[in-house]
Amino acid sequence: MTKYHAIERLAGSGALAIALATCAAAPAAGAERPPGVLRVGMPLVAETLDPARADNAQAFSVMAGIYDTLYVLDPVARPTAIVPSAAAALPEVSADFRTFTVRVRPGIFFTAHPGFGGKPRELTAADFAYAFRRVLDPKIRSPAVFLLEGKIEGLDSLAKRAQGAGHAIDYDVPLSGLMLVDRYTLRIRLNAPDPTFPFLLANPFLAGVAREVVDVEGERYGQRPVGTGGFMVAAFTPGQRITLVRNPAFRSMHWEDLLTPASRAAQPAHPMRGRKLPALERIELSHTPETSAELLALRAGEVDLIYLSQPELAMRNGRLDDELVRDGLALVRDPAPIALMSMFSMRDPVVGGGAPAKIALRRAIHMAFDDDEWIRVLDGGISSVREQLVPPGIEGHVTGYRNPNSYNPTAANALLDRFGYKRGPDGNRRNPDGSALTVNVLADTSSQARKRAEFTRRMLERLGIRAAFEFVTKAENLKRMLNCRFGMAIMDYGFEVPDGTNLLIIFYGKSIGSMNMNCYADAEFDAAFAKALTTPPGPARTELFRTMQSRLDAYGPARPLPFGDLLFLKRPGVVGPFGTLNDWLQLLTLAVDSSAAPTQKR
Repeated sequence: MTKYHAIERLAGSGALAIALATCAAAPAAGAERPPGVLRVGMPLVAETLDPARADNAQAFSVMAGIYDTLYVLDPVARPTAIVPSAAAALPEVSADFRTFTVRVRPGIFFTAHPGFGGKPRELTAADFAYAFRRVLDPKIRSPAVFLLEGKIEGLDSLAKRAQGAGHAIDYDVPLSGLMLVDRYTLRIRLNAPDPTFPFLLANPFLAGVAREVVDVEGERYGQRPVGTGGFMVAAFTPGQRITLVRNPAFRSMHWEDLLTPASRAAQPAHPMRGRKLPALERIELSHTPETSAELLALRAGEVDLIYLSQPELAMRNGRLDDELVRDGLALVRDPAPIALMSMFSMRDPVVGGGAPAKIALRRAIHMAFDDDEWIRVLDGGISSVREQLVPPGIEGHVTGYRNPNSYNPTAANALLDRFGYKRGPDGNRRNPDGSALTVNVLADTSSQARKRAEFTRRMLERLGIRAAFEFVTKAENLKRMLNCRFGMAIMDYGFEVPDGTNLLIIFYGKSIGSMNMNCYADAEFDAAFAKALTTPPGPARTELFRTMQSRLDAYGPARPLPFGDLLFLKRPGVVGPFGTLNDWLQLLTLAVDSSAAPTQKR
């Protein structure tokens, strides 16, 4: 389960050998790429390009090229940082981290539309205030509503009144949390302090949207979007294909404009250095249901860049297949901003609770997970070990921290012996009171979940622990986890805000009943989490994250598991991808080097 709809790595198919044989037999490509055109194979093509209605990462990637957000994420900074885009400068932030004042850059225009009388119209602060209200409009039912619920002063009560009356939210009534100071200035007032709030202003779900266009287009708006970004939609077949063309009226922007001063200094020889954005005239995005067929299309020159959802079709032991290397294809790897973890319900009678024996059981099970075997067996060698829940590159990742519950079956067995989990005549362990010990494991019915379940079974057998598996639909799996009705489970979590608090809220005591899926409650963790919400980045905040991770490792409600990198295959001449932590394919930063020699036919 991911809070932000992250790209899911697809499970391998039984036709793997056939696909490999077909792939190996394919001729090397020599197709010429039209100048300034890039053809991208997508994991899926969005059904809508309406920021308030979109519900997947692919839509957000495309919308980032169509619309303007107030800020963008620096594509190379780690931990990430925001850079002004439609905003003229970084936000003015009050001392209590509740008020954020943003000035929109004058001179940015929506493309011409009948809603504007057939002319372009300037982007203003009102377009962003309108976007905020649309997310909480009960008539829209935005998938992103959870990102704003409870945040903006007065907005929730306005939405509740609209819902109670059965009509759309009032877009005209003044709101203390969204104050239009003047044509270009928006003052946002939060209900509670949040120093990470500006990261939300870089997300396309809060991009500037023209109310006049939405009013004219109605339900068609998601298929006929109008923005101020670097690209315009030339053709859109929902779920199948999108064609974007460069917006000729887009303001002057270069690669360096996306970078913080520190990133500019650290990237003096970057391939995008000095390039004007967007660097492409046209982008054609399409979806091929079978990854093996998409790989063939890449080799044949029918597409130029693909997301590699099934690494086993193109890689061996973490390396690109020699046949593909000879074709001139190149592999691009980017760490995924996703946390994968094994998790226990603290309310489960077998593995839950705060008794020392229960803590010992959870930690012993964590130590039974062999990360290297996981990477080799489940991820084809393209994952990396995670020592802590907050991934590298995310604010809150503690440099040098090591997981005390990493793979150590000897220590795990000794821990179980010490706390009375003795082996019976059958070799299986029993509870300290002598009763049978069986750990209940919840999983969904996907092939990936079943493979992970089998791996879990083998790990537990090494400790003499029996497991009972229950496979349910994804909807039922989520429902059960939201109510802490499981024993053990594996879940993943994506970041819509690149900050560790965005993940660790799932262990915050006040989130029990909503985001806290294992009902973990710890006063010391809660105190550190609450303080981190109002502490700016720096050594003091890093120590708070160290405290939180240490408490989780001591009590064992969850353990980080390896997670694979984002993998892309590209043809010669494709420059990129240079995505960000919440945009895997940043369209503005893609380019084609026309001087690259084409692959020769053999």
